[in-house]
Amino acid sequence: MTSLDQFVGNIRQLSTDGKFSDLAQTLTNPNIDHLSKNIQHIDSIIATFTLPEHSMCMLAGLHAITKAPNIPGFDLFLTQVDTFIQTCSAEQVHYLPQYLCEICHVITERLRKENRARVGIPIIYRAIELLRREPGQLLSIHSDLYQLCLLCQWFEPALTYLDIDIIDINRENGKFDVKHILLAYYYGGMIYACIKQFDRAANFLENVITVPATVTSAIVIEAYKKYVLVKLISGSISNNQLPTYTSRTVQQAIKSLCGAQYTELFYIFNNGTLTQFDEFVNHHREQYARDRNLGLIKQTRNAFICNSIQQLTKTFLTVSLKDLANRVQLQSTNEAEKYLIDMIENGQIFASINKKDGMVIFHGSPEKFDANNMLSKLQDETEKRMLAEKQLRELERQISLSKTYIQRTQQSSPYHDRPKVLS
Repeated sequence: MTSLDQFVGNIRQLSTDGKFSDLAQTLTNPNIDHLSKNIQHIDSIIATFTLPEHSMCMLAGLHAITKAPNIPGFDLFLTQVDTFIQTCSAEQVHYLPQYLCEICHVITERLRKENRARVGIPIIYRAIELLRREPGQLLSIHSDLYQLCLLCQWFEPALTYLDIDIIDINRENGKFDVKHILLAYYYGGMIYACIKQFDRAANFLENVITVPATVTSAIVIEAYKKYVLVKLISGSISNNQLPTYTSRTVQQAIKSLCGAQYTELFYIFNNGTLTQFDEFVNHHREQYARDRNLGLIKQTRNAFICNSIQQLTKTFLTVSLKDLANRVQLQSTNEAEKYLIDMIENGQIFASINKKDGMVIFHGSPEKFDANNMLSKLQDETEKRMLAEKQLRELERQISLSKTYIQRTQQSSPYHDRPKVLS
């Protein structure tokens, strides 16, 4: 009997006996990786593993296929993976989550290159459902799903997970790469920007920028560029100051790599005229095009105009359409009226237009803070913050019990090197 036959027989027996911890150690031992070294026989080997009984063995075989430079019969491989995900034992797969995640990474990259993103979405979605242990847990393959959804503009599968706040990360047996956190939040921010939920988009992009780091990833730089534009569109920031907990390394990298086209845009937005804004954008248009941000720039211009109109509500109770158009530097009263109607419908301002005399009348907010919906909203926000406090306390408890934390605390203690007092 060859060493390959012995290996296959051994892992089958471990699987049959239910010794899944021993099986996981055997399959991940690089010194006895017979499956990858005998890739030419892998199809016949996989055929001997029945599901769900030998799920870990089958998973290892599929994982070995992805190590080949080019997967032959890729569509057949997709079918094999999809069938595996739908019929395997979740208990066994949880012993080797990194294997399934690595398979999904390979599938995602191949489908991206072939411009077939939609094909992979159901597979990755089902893989997430199989692996995650609770709704708020992040897996590395979340970033795969979000990327595929962005590529084919099919956002619903991604939003299923994006709308749930992350409270835990699946370590995938120590194989989780931090780049997948960055990519998950980066792609998530882009998806929210596409559906015009700009506050949520800004929150996701801010998470990318503020991840603790000693070196700066290209993902962080690209996230900052979109963060600036999304923040201005949402109207939720008036300066270009990053959160105080942003890594100093990241702050320095942003200053040196992002350029004036982003770092100075805040000043133009808050202090310039529409003409100055257009001149600034036109001067840097090539860079915005290279960054693929022209769509966001166009929306930033609309936000600039809306912001200028909102400022007038603080100065005037009534103003003519002609005067408003001149002050905001719009081309006509018709354009001014169009912006006003859109802003009134979106609840950005409270105003009425008298078309007989061409006057705009600004009103105060009609919202009553003692209404039932306001009380319900306040209760929901309170519950969210209580849950966040509970999660933070649990995280603090886990950290305080961590061996690494205890060792570092002892080492930094002024009493660490003192000799023990003998009584």
